[in-house]
This record gives sequence, structure tokens and C-alpha cells, in this order.
Amino acid sequence: MKLDAESYLKTGSNELRVLEYKVGSLSFGINILKVSKIVNELTNFIRVPELHRAVSGVFKDMNRLVPVVDLAVLFNFKENEFKRNKVIVTEFFGMLTGFWVERVDWIHHFLWEDVIDAENVFAGIDHRYVIGIVKPVEERMVLMLDYETILLDLCPRLQSHELCTNNLEKRFTGRRILIAEDSPAVRLMLINEMTELGFEVVASSDGQQAWRAFCDKPFDLVISDVEMPQMDGLALTLKIRQSERPDTPVIVYSSIGDIGMKARATFLKADAHITKLNLDSLIGTADKLLRGEKVISQEPGKELADFTNIDMVSVSAD
Repeated sequence: MKLDAESYLKTGSNELRVLEYKVGSLSFGINILKVSKIVNELTNFIRVPELHRAVSGVFKDMNRLVPVVDLAVLFNFKENEFKRNKVIVTEFFGMLTGFWVERVDWIHHFLWEDVIDAENVFAGIDHRYVIGIVKPVEERMVLMLDYETILLDLCPRLQSHELCTNNLEKRFTGRRILIAEDSPAVRLMLINEMTELGFEVVASSDGQQAWRAFCDKPFDLVISDVEMPQMDGLALTLKIRQSERPDTPVIVYSSIGDIGMKARATFLKADAHITKLNLDSLIGTADKLLRGEKVISQEPGKELADFTNIDMVSVSAD
């Protein structure tokens, strides 16, 4: 199956394509931009002892070793409720990760405004790994998982770092920053880091909330995720560029570091694209932008090939 690269390159249209898959009796979804390939038959697989209980082992893909996460174990499914038939290989945070699934069903086309924010549904109820809900048809729901939080739980070292940027402590006192990030774990990390650096932080869990906050008062800087319910970060960037304060610096901070994301951010005139979880680069870039320096170095269109011909055996688009 071939995706329309041109429409994705120029996206400010709040579009989302979701790959639906099954784990037991439940239907889950993942943004197609996070998917590298689907493996129908896992070969060169080896179990590795003393890993997290949900990490089954690793397999060799070309010249790379890819860890495999067993979603059935992660979600405490009973063994007879799940068959491990396929592996969805994802690429984000600059790393490859495989997820065992029972079957892959469809690719659905939505708008981000169609995504129901899990925070609005569950309120104070713990929903650590469910970040949104979509409805391909009225009577059926697909759960959108927070894959970033899953990986942060499995790899705690991704959250730990020491800032290499010198003399930035409290440099940003008096500066107001808007953070748009739907992953609670990543959002809290950003809030803590930016507050420690002296920023006055306003944080939103989706692009629509962020846009309302932006319209309410001026900000010195905006840091925005891409994947968010109601309004994605690219649509938010476009609205900011068309607003009364179009020169507000915007950093797109996305777990999707290649497959065309930098090209789309550049096309929509974001000031920079930083791949999560590169906090040193994020803070250094913020410092440069607030000093009036230009930092864009992307080459639009260079990275599109990786996602225009994803290996989607037996997958259809509705």
C-alpha cells in the first residue's frame, strides 16, 4: 500500500491515519507515521533473560536488533486470550521497537478532532496507557495508546539525563512558555524542566486547548507535540502563523524524528523540529530562538521515502 506523501508533507489539515490492530478481544490503534513495518513471521528471535516482564526478547531485522514488547503481558491478559501472530515494528524516540499483536485489520482516516481525549473521558480514573479513543463506526471503538509512556516505563533511563547546556539555570525567568503535549509523562517532564529553568509554564493536553491559551495571552515560546487529540501540533503551528502574533517561536517536539516529520514542520514554518527525548537540544534551541537566532537546518522532502511504501501485507484502508 502506498500513502499519499504529498498530502502528508503539506499537512496542516489536522489529518490522522490510524492502523487498527487486535490484542485479544480489544482493538487498538497507532498513528501510521510511527509504523516502520509489519512482520508476519518472526525469525531470528531470541528471548533475553532479566528484561522487563513485558519485553519478550529481540529479533534481527536487517542489521539491527529490535526489542519486542508483549502487549498481552503488559496488559495482564490471560495466556489463552491472545495469539502472538504479528509484530508491528515502530520507529520513534529515535529507536525501533516491536509490538506483538494478534492481527492487523485496517488503516482508518480521521481528523484529530475526531479523537476523543481520554483525559476528558476518565477524568481522575487512572488510564496510564490509553490516550484517546476513535470510532471507525458508531458502534465500535478503537483505543489509542500512549506508546511514548509505554516506552518510558520500559526504559526508565530515557527519562534520566543531565543537562549539558551551561549557565542556563533561571536564565528564562520572566519568559512565558506554552507547552502542548498529550502524553502525561512527557508533559510532566517538560513542565518540570522548563519550570526549573525559570519559565512561567502554561501546559495543555491537546492542540485545541493550546490554541485557546495562545489566543488568551502572548507567549515567548511554544513547544508542541504533533500527535494530539482535537488539534495536532502541525495544525496548531499553522494557526499560530496565521494569527495576530505570527512571529512567536514554535518548536515542534515530536517522537517521530524522521519519515518526513521535519519536512512538514519546515513547510509550516516551525522554527525548529526536535526529536523527543533530546532535552539538551530542546533547551539549547529554545535559548537560541529567544536570543533571536535562526536554527532551522532541515531539508524538506528528504525523508519521505520511508513511509510512502510501508510494508502493509493484508492491510486495507477505509
